[in-house]
Amino acid sequence: MKLRENIAFWFIGISFIGCQSMKEISLYGSSESQSGYDSFEPKIIFTDSQQDGVWGMKNTPCKTIHYDTIHSFYGKDHLHIQWKQTSDCKYLGMGFKWGNYKGKNLLPIMKDCAIEMMIRVDEGKFTKIPMFFGLTDYSGKQCMSKINILDIEGGFIDTTWRKVLIPLPSFNHEKKEVNLANIKELRLEFQREGDIHIDRIRIVPHDHNFKKTNTRFTKIFKEHPIQIGQGREYWWGVNSLYSTSFSFNDESIHERIYANISEKDWKEFGFGVYKWHRADISEIASSSAISFILDAKEMPKIQTTLVAYTGPKRRIQKTLNTSNYIQINDSSYQICIPLKSFAEFENFHWNTLKEIRFKIIEGSQFEMGDFKIIEFRGNPKKPNQWIRL
Repeated sequence: MKLRENIAFWFIGISFIGCQSMKEISLYGSSESQSGYDSFEPKIIFTDSQQDGVWGMKNTPCKTIHYDTIHSFYGKDHLHIQWKQTSDCKYLGMGFKWGNYKGKNLLPIMKDCAIEMMIRVDEGKFTKIPMFFGLTDYSGKQCMSKINILDIEGGFIDTTWRKVLIPLPSFNHEKKEVNLANIKELRLEFQREGDIHIDRIRIVPHDHNFKKTNTRFTKIFKEHPIQIGQGREYWWGVNSLYSTSFSFNDESIHERIYANISEKDWKEFGFGVYKWHRADISEIASSSAISFILDAKEMPKIQTTLVAYTGPKRRIQKTLNTSNYIQINDSSYQICIPLKSFAEFENFHWNTLKEIRFKIIEGSQFEMGDFKIIEFRGNPKKPNQWIRL
């Protein structure tokens, strides 16, 4: 009888231990980003003057910062910042007493979260603001990031409150050896000049469409032609929700856009050369040209900008002239822009090509598309003499 009792107690004990173990296992475990964000307490960086501390509010001849109560997005007031950099101003900046300076561990949220803020201006439209964002740890080390046009709601900043995201992976923390497990504060640094309103800064979950890549994700091109601008998800500036300036032609095999621009409309668009990875065309850059088809009754004036991920000169520009237009018929042209015709060609890193941007300086109605990188071995100043249709 005693043996039976011992066996019974043994089974009960095993069952109890098993139940306790099973309680620690989740059948449907949440992702690291969700659990990291949910458990991250200091999500709010700034709401208004009554809730969150700010340093650097002392005004100087180069910078003024004050709490503005007019037309705030959230809370009692918001920040209105005006600055103009001169030789007398070595540093223009400010910071937020994020979480009352308590050390913050960003490691669990670093891959899948962003700093979100609301921004507007009093007049005009801007695709970039000369300001930088810094995460500073308690050893004094700092890593920086900036506003990317891809993370601006609608693709530009104007007089309405627009959401701007600074993805946490965009900070260069590894290079600067910043301790993400012990972050002290968020800083803003200003260059050149600007006048902006900022409200409600916070940490939010964010699924990044573009991930930082290394050379393993570089696409190498060695032959012509290269079809570029493929995939509408890799374009910006073409969005009917925010502007009717540009729209896609759904009947075209390759990406083509209609332009119908008035004087005050949005006039810029662009796309990743190879998705948003690095495109390496260094072996063929000197014998290459950008080509596309343009249909127009009146010739528009277009400025083209090439952007690289790295290099001493990360942006190079060229405004098209009549030599870049090769006439196909009465209203159709092939556009040819030799890469060697861009100023600073030699200082551009052709192995880290990122995107191509277009700005319409003059012109209202036309269609353009079928973007390629083609072979070109003629005189860069006279492309229409090399290309024969």
